[in-house]
Amino acid sequence: MATERFTEDEITARARQLVNEHGPGWDTVVANERVGKDTAELRYWRERALQELEAEAPTVLEIEASTPKTVGLE
Repeated sequence: MATERFTEDEITARARQLVNEHGPGWDTVVANERVGKDTAELRYWRERALQELEAEAPTVLEIEASTPKTVGLE
């Protein structure tokens, strides 16, 4: 699930944070995953983490808008 903008570690760290704050807890999700009980839940939290990371990342337009411009030097 790693993208060119985010590593697996970044996505997993955010998923861990989200599931601990809003879900059953990271240990529970990972334990269920290990025994093959619920693979969809881990996938859900990782997808949600990626969505949040992408929403927080500045876009090219935001970076360009905040970059100082040189004016009047011809």
